[in-house]
Amino acid sequence: MTLYWLLSVPAHGDGHVAWRDVKSRVADSELYDFLLPQFKIGTLDTLVQLSDELSKYDTAYENTTAKFIDTLRSLTQANNAALQSMLTVDDKPVDQYIRTFSWNNSKFRSDRALPEILAQIAEAMGAIDAQLKSKLTQYNAIKNSLATVRRKQTGNLSVKSLNGIVKRDDCVPGSDYLQTLFVAVPRNLTKEWRNSYERLTDMVVPRSSAKLAEDSEYALYSVVVFKRVIDEFSNKARDARFIVRDFVYDEDAMQRDRELATSVVEQEEELLDNISEWLKGTFGDVVSAWIHIKALRVFVESILRYGIPPDFLPVLVKPPAKQQAKIRQQLAEFYAYLETSSRASERAKLAGKARPHKASEDSAFDMHEFSNILSDYTPFVFFEIPWNFFNED
Repeated sequence: MTLYWLLSVPAHGDGHVAWRDVKSRVADSELYDFLLPQFKIGTLDTLVQLSDELSKYDTAYENTTAKFIDTLRSLTQANNAALQSMLTVDDKPVDQYIRTFSWNNSKFRSDRALPEILAQIAEAMGAIDAQLKSKLTQYNAIKNSLATVRRKQTGNLSVKSLNGIVKRDDCVPGSDYLQTLFVAVPRNLTKEWRNSYERLTDMVVPRSSAKLAEDSEYALYSVVVFKRVIDEFSNKARDARFIVRDFVYDEDAMQRDRELATSVVEQEEELLDNISEWLKGTFGDVVSAWIHIKALRVFVESILRYGIPPDFLPVLVKPPAKQQAKIRQQLAEFYAYLETSSRASERAKLAGKARPHKASEDSAFDMHEFSNILSDYTPFVFFEIPWNFFNED
């Protein structure tokens, strides 16, 4: 499983020193810059509200990413290697995109207020979610139709189409009074059928039953009855566990069924290709939106933790799987001072408009005010980017 850590630590005015501090405590981990633009900070109330909203969107878009991959896997039956090769972001493998992330200012302008940026991302993802739901609804409908067609083609004699099995000569030709019925009889009841079918109702033509076909479960028999007793005969047959098939020999209907079967297969193939291509083409937008939400989260939480003006270093860490707990503990111990340090408190200042009722006082706020709304608390800003959607084959 590939796991990235997106964390932010105070820079104390020197990003190079902050980088070195992190580097010295992440052992053999891979360490990458995670560049953020200069966002508009806004008010404390706005930041606190955004913190909660971003957390929800983060979870939702991670789930959407997983849904895209699972759906494409199900539709294409591709193995993990094939899936990873076809799923890219900005023409890059996902791992490379995450490691080299830069804010897409042409899509999400960073000079807008943070709530506006979030709303723009949410609007784009809402449209994608609606499209995905619509496409899957269409596909499931045609898939159900295809399943019905295939069941008629490949099921046992109690459900499969009798076209091609029943011949014209098996039917009473154009009678106003008589009709040939076709009955699927369980193989273990064929003797009972032969001995009883003439007595199920009145007006059954004697010795009119003939076996037309047989599979591993059923035998198909024909029988001639008067039209006026068809319903009664069908009910009595059902009570005896014989299945009267709803079938009337009609060459035109047989041709329409064949054309329908061909059409459904072609529609399913066309729709499958369409959805698969859409999933592959849209996947990059989904992952991009998700990582942009991560970027907003690290900025917002860094301002809430460390104050203004912004003076923090966001970095991306790819820790070795077997050392994750140890490395995280080392980072927590090194940055433990952030919980009580007066230096951190001094840098945790907001503009006077954030707290107008204390404009003449020190507007510093302590991070403990927000500890109840910060999930998975660490002394520094910390988020995971789990890229574990491709399990081992």
